[in-house]
Amino acid sequence: MHLASSYLLASWSVFAVASVNPLVSGQTDFAMGVLLPRQQGRANLQIFTEALGGASASAITNSGDTRRPFEVDGDTFVDFDTAANRACDNQKNVCANLANNGTGSFRVNDCDQQTERCKSTASAATVRTFSPPVLVSSNDEFDFFCDP
Repeated sequence: MHLASSYLLASWSVFAVASVNPLVSGQTDFAMGVLLPRQQGRANLQIFTEALGGASASAITNSGDTRRPFEVDGDTFVDFDTAANRACDNQKNVCANLANNGTGSFRVNDCDQQTERCKSTASAATVRTFSPPVLVSSNDEFDFFCDP
């Protein structure tokens, strides 16, 4: 009986290790060293929220290129204003396509007005750069950062 209990305990131990160890169980959902979008500095500077027909303004994210840090739909830009204008123009194009196809209950003129509001909102934006996290504390093992 003691031998059977030991065998059962050993079997459960192997099962428990295999269920949490991706190398043993074949699970690859989690990998050390993979950065999440927030960790990559992919903050979205887009603050315009109107979306006629469900067409929202494109995100303005950090491209990772110090010379062209602003990215909109795969295109990169040297400054916030140019990136924001592209995001608003891209939104207008999608909106106008919806209006022209009869998909929405609005006209292209409504999309034009929305674009003007989008650009006005962008020009009044107070956050126009990607700020790095600020070191606020540390101990022997960890550094603690805050997003500004």
